[in-house]
Amino acid sequence: MTLMDVYSQFSSEEKCLELLKRLRWPEGPICPRCHNTGVFRLHTEKYLLYCRPCRFQFTVTANTIFHDSHLPLIKWFAATLLLVEAKKGMSALQLKRTLGMGYKTAWYLFHRIRKAMSTAERVRLSGKVEMDETYVGGKPPKGSKRGRGTPKEVVIGIRQRGGELRFFHAEDCKSGTLAKYMQECISADVEVLITDDFSAYPLAVEKSGIDGLEHKTVNHSSGVYVVDDDTRTARSPHFPF
Repeated sequence: MTLMDVYSQFSSEEKCLELLKRLRWPEGPICPRCHNTGVFRLHTEKYLLYCRPCRFQFTVTANTIFHDSHLPLIKWFAATLLLVEAKKGMSALQLKRTLGMGYKTAWYLFHRIRKAMSTAERVRLSGKVEMDETYVGGKPPKGSKRGRGTPKEVVIGIRQRGGELRFFHAEDCKSGTLAKYMQECISADVEVLITDDFSAYPLAVEKSGIDGLEHKTVNHSSGVYVVDDDTRTARSPHFPF
């Protein structure tokens, strides 16, 4: 879907609300307070719903990122599309210029949408999964340690072979940190986890609590960076996937 599609398909507030209703309540409205289905629309208010059992009044935006916002939903939809489709990310300032709104409003949208995206349930990776870490932040200060232990920022990458790739800005690459990302991303029915021979990985696999997780390691010092059905050599030691 493009930005033009958003503006053509959801040109009115009513169309936006109808979409939210279909997505949130495919089988009919449910009270967000008591989760009862005894809900009906008040005749005095076009979009206001009333729960008879708990006497709670609400709209389809209750308990969502759109709650208590006076901004038209079309702008929320457009902002969400821009943030999702931006391959190199998008700042609040870019959002302000693109959608023609104040910076504070753009900043508010930016952080609400990002927070919702970060808490959304994601499909766990399965099949053959590769995991590696690298360090970013430019040239390290003279005399500082290179590789693990460098003052650069740690970035951990996890990828399903032939599928989705996920990056994480981590505090460190200790076994507990690695295990946390394994728990968050890797499915229980994963076929195999492939990493380099960093000593923290075996302990991280144990801490992850993923039963029966097969773990294969690759010896980078031998010039091998990727393990598949046929072991092959990659050009770069950083994120060979």
